Amino acid sequence: MEKANVFFTELSKADYDALPKTLRDECVYTLKKLRRVGKKLGIELENKNGKNLSGYYKLYFNQARHRIVYTEVNGEVEITAVGETLKESLEITGIGKRDRQYIYDLINQRIINNDEDESKE
Repeated sequence: MEKANVFFTELSKADYDALPKTLRDECVYTLKKLRRVGKKLGIELENKNGKNLSGYYKLYFNQARHRIVYTEVNGEVEITAVGETLKESLEITGIGKRDRQYIYDLINQRIINNDEDESKE
């Protein structure tokens, strides 16, 4: 039974599509595991080199050379049927290399851009 609904943003889907096929296969395996276990599978991020990533989680794949970063969306849960476990909604925020903090810089920039977009509305 799945514990979480996992979905991509437009940008994280582009990150996934940019991976070589062998890495996409490994990424899919990790995402399937995330669906079964839920957000507690990952490691919670906090302040990463001056970037506030509180509320985001990371998972490793490709022998820890790549990261999947995700967050719980609005604390939402989906009731799939009476008596079944509630599902978390987890949004994949980005996928990328750990090399020189690339993935954390990427996520931080996406958070900033998202905050700016929301303040314009």
